Amino acid sequence: MDERIILFDWDDTLFSKTEYKKKLRSNLARICEVSEKEIFDFEEKYFNNLVKSGDFQIDDFVNSFSTKFNRKINLEDFSTNRLEIYSEALFPETVGVLNKLKNNFRLGIYSQGFDSLQRIKIRSSGIENFFDQDLIYINRNKLDPDFVSELPNNAIIIEDKREVIKELKNTGRFQLFWINRIDDQKMEGVNTIKSLNELIDLI
Repeated sequence: MDERIILFDWDDTLFSKTEYKKKLRSNLARICEVSEKEIFDFEEKYFNNLVKSGDFQIDDFVNSFSTKFNRKINLEDFSTNRLEIYSEALFPETVGVLNKLKNNFRLGIYSQGFDSLQRIKIRSSGIENFFDQDLIYINRNKLDPDFVSELPNNAIIIEDKREVIKELKNTGRFQLFWINRIDDQKMEGVNTIKSLNELIDLI
């Protein structure tokens, strides 16, 4: 019998990017003794420059703020969950749903972003143990054809980006769920859910 595999998108599927950034910026502003607007502006500039260079490194990220605002910043405050930046960004139903699925499916991640940053989020959120390490797929462009070709055939994929769902649907290789937490729109020919809790009765 074929293994049943579920691949979850990370940001805004299991983990609220909005809540994460809010916690990150408020803690940086508190430590650097500046406004959140100043933190936001510098963070935007940092990531814009990073896109043109290599992968994200947490020590470089923290050191850049330390240098810019002349404040000592403890690396572990941002590379671990010491300040609860990561665990509190999980959607409320995430842990319960993963607990219900873990015994009947192999669980993995299909995420877009900087590899090291996404792995910090996964590890520090406290849910890394739910996922098979060989089913963690992270790429700066998750729709790159070569990258998509690495994903297991017939995997169930849970994704919040409509454009990603449309492209994956064209491959005919996956069972797709669009999680739309924003409004009541649905996608023709694709299961649409508003909460991860709905998965339990649909798969």
